[in-house]
Parts: sequence; C-alpha cells; structure tokens
Amino acid sequence: MNIRDIAQLANVTPGTVSKVLNNYPDISNSTRELVLKIIEEYQYKPNSYTRQRKKPSIGLIVEGVNNSIYATIMEMLSIRLHNGGYTILSYNDNYYIQDKTEKFQELITYAKKNKLNGIIYIGGNFEQVSKEDFLALPCPIVFVHTVLPNNMEETNYSSVQVNHYEAAYKQMTYLISKGHKKICTLISSKSDNSVYGLRAKAYTDALRDNQLEHNLSLIIEGEYNFSRSYDALTKLLMQHDDITAVCCVADVVSAAVIRAINDRGKIPGKDIEIISFDGIEASNYYIPSITTFAQPIRELTICIYDLILGLINQERSPQHITFQAKLITNESCK
Repeated sequence: MNIRDIAQLANVTPGTVSKVLNNYPDISNSTRELVLKIIEEYQYKPNSYTRQRKKPSIGLIVEGVNNSIYATIMEMLSIRLHNGGYTILSYNDNYYIQDKTEKFQELITYAKKNKLNGIIYIGGNFEQVSKEDFLALPCPIVFVHTVLPNNMEETNYSSVQVNHYEAAYKQMTYLISKGHKKICTLISSKSDNSVYGLRAKAYTDALRDNQLEHNLSLIIEGEYNFSRSYDALTKLLMQHDDITAVCCVADVVSAAVIRAINDRGKIPGKDIEIISFDGIEASNYYIPSITTFAQPIRELTICIYDLILGLINQERSPQHITFQAKLITNESCK
C-alpha cells in the first residue's frame, strides 16, 4: 500500500494525499476526513521522510517591483501560497539593462542554491535565452507577463500571459475609430523590451496600418514615472495644441496625464480623450475615470497558483495560457 493506492481509493490525486499527510490547510474537511478514513482502514503507515519533510519552497521573483500590476499579482499569490502551507522565497529585481542570458544563469543558480520546488517569475524578457538554458532549470517554472521565445513548442517551462500586443492594438484603433487624427502616445521607453515594449510596438503598428504615421512624432516616453510622464506630456501639449487624444501604456501614469491636461486649461475626457491599459482599481477613482483594457487579475492569479502546484505535484504538464484583456468604458473616453 502506497500513496498512489490511497489516492485511487479516495478518488483524489497523490498530491492531495501528500498534503493531508503533511497537514496542509488548503484541503477541504470532507476530503481530509475521507483520506484519513482510508488510511486508518488500510492501516497505511507513511515513512518518516514523508511525514517529516520540509514544506515545499516556491520562489516568487518580480522584475519590476514598481509596477502596480506586478505588485498586486505578487501580493495575491503570496497570500494563496502562505495559506496553502508553502514556504515563499521572494526577491525583486529592477535591473532591466542587465544581459538577459546572464540574468537567466543567476535564476538557475538561485533555484539550485535554495533547492526550490518551483518558481513563479513575473515580468522580464528571456526572448533570446537558448533552449539548453531553459532545460537547465532544476524545477518547474511559470513565467508571468514575460517576453519569451516565439517557438514555445515542447518547452519545459510554462507561462501565463495577457494578450498585450493584440489588446494594445485595439486600444489605439479604438481611438482611431472615434475619429481622432492627432493622438499622443505615452509609452514607458523606446528601449523597453518587456511586455510594455510589446504594447508600444502595437501602438506604432496600428498608427501605420491606419495611415497615421504623422502621429509617430507624438510618441513620448514616461519611463513608468509620474513626473517624467507629466513633464513629457506638458511639453508636447505646448508644442501641439491640437492633440485630441492620449493613448497611455498603463493606468498608473494616467493620473499624470490627467494633471497635465488640466494644467493646460483643457478638460480631460472632453477636450482630450484618454484610453489606457491594465484596469487597476485606482483608475475607477480618477477624475475622470479611465477607459482601459483591463487585465483579469483575479482569474490570472488563480491560474498561476493552480498551474505551479500542478507542475510541482506532477499532475500537469508545461503549458502556455493567454488571457484576454477586456475594454472597460469609463468617463475619459466614451
């Protein structure tokens, strides 16, 4: 009699039996009672290693801690992992310019040194990392909002994403469909190779596809920073008083956009419309509230949690999941 036998009798997974044996809190009372009843009935005695082993350790790594969406995902995952009885090892990394191959080698070393059972990596760009380097990862990993190689067939890693490029393209074409011809585009930076760089590419592609190339000169860089975004837009509005819309790369800097428009004596949402991306809670409380392409953060977080646990317990195979951002119409662009 072993764990697999107990699992079959209880109609649950071996991982669930293991959690019951190790007294994990994320098991329902009915399931726990059923498993314990079968264990008692068959007089199953797990070996001491099974009963005394340490809790699984999961690395939670965020590249871009100042990103409000990443911070929200990290917080929600931390709560779920803690309640599930898992040990969390986390660190934040803002060194965007670092060589990506070097960064990936550091990730492998970190996983081995800390004997991680799994990793959740949020943000970043590993598009140029080789297949051999991915194969060197010592544990399951789920990348979240990470730019990865285009060919993801037969990979040993998983990913959970939002359709950044497609949604950002729709974001720009939404403004165009409303008749806007003079559109300012606020991006993070032209050197940004994260998913925010994918959004920037979508904006420029949409402008070109709609014969609005003259708007490419109205692209400004805010570097995901309030003051830089405010200063850049203020300067542009002084030079181009006929701008009628702003396409913003992220909700969090929309506050700076609103202030810059107000300070030019114009009315945000009326004289100059604003559309953004992410769907953070605060965007509903700006004046005006922001029209945005919202990420399904709760569903995305649950998916990440279930996927990494399934991979650790060998109940799931590596897979790549994409969620769709949804247009939420508010006061800034009706």
